[in-house]
Amino acid sequence: MTAQVGVTEGVELPHRVADPRPDAARALAELWIAVTEAGGAVDFVPGWDPEEIRDLAVATVDEVRTGGARMLVLGDDTDPVGTVFVVPGTGIAAHRADVQRLMVHPGAQGRGIGTTLLEAAVAEARDMGVEMVTLGARGGTPLPGFYAARGFVEYGRLPGGVRLSPDDARDVHLFHRVLRPSPGWAG
Repeated sequence: MTAQVGVTEGVELPHRVADPRPDAARALAELWIAVTEAGGAVDFVPGWDPEEIRDLAVATVDEVRTGGARMLVLGDDTDPVGTVFVVPGTGIAAHRADVQRLMVHPGAQGRGIGTTLLEAAVAEARDMGVEMVTLGARGGTPLPGFYAARGFVEYGRLPGGVRLSPDDARDVHLFHRVLRPSPGWAG
């Protein structure tokens, strides 16, 4: 990464993991399970089958290995404090990237690590040459406010986009952040 915009003072900088080590998927799964059990809004809810989380962690790390996603880690890829993924668009969406699965270990929250990881993801997207980044945030959590406070603009909602239980459906708040407007861009 060439730029670290808005990095919180005193917080170590995330680094890109281009070739995850063999234990990276196991470590990502452990982080993901800890975040989920603490109530974090990253694809699952507390009590979810850990094997399903482990399977998705393997698939996510495999996507990094094949170049379909970029993995940024704070700490070591086999013992992360936090992580975030940047997934480049393809075809007619090649001008943008999606920020996904920003996670901070529950024991390390409240120290600016989430902000540092998010800004590292934005810097990574800039380095990739994309014009904008997008992301989705689960409603009914502090996340929509977190992203809005960090320069992301809500452009829509998917009503009932995630179902946490049979009687608890939440909206997905959709955000974007322009990195550099393209010629003819009207947004």
